[in-house]
Amino acid sequence: MDSVAARRAGEMLESILLAPVLRPLIVGAGMLGDYELELLAQEIAHSDGEGFAALIASRLEGAR
Repeated sequence: MDSVAARRAGEMLESILLAPVLRPLIVGAGMLGDYELELLAQEIAHSDGEGFAALIASRLEGAR
């Protein structure tokens, strides 16, 4: 798996894990619901340079 695909896979998994944590925070914020929740979780995962997504990506890159 190349580094871009590994990073994207890590971001997707991190955003899946973040969504339930973020849900209570946006319920009363007047946001659009699940659509904005997913976008917010994806953006957090994308901007997290050395977090969970990066850890997953490094493991996927090493599994060649």
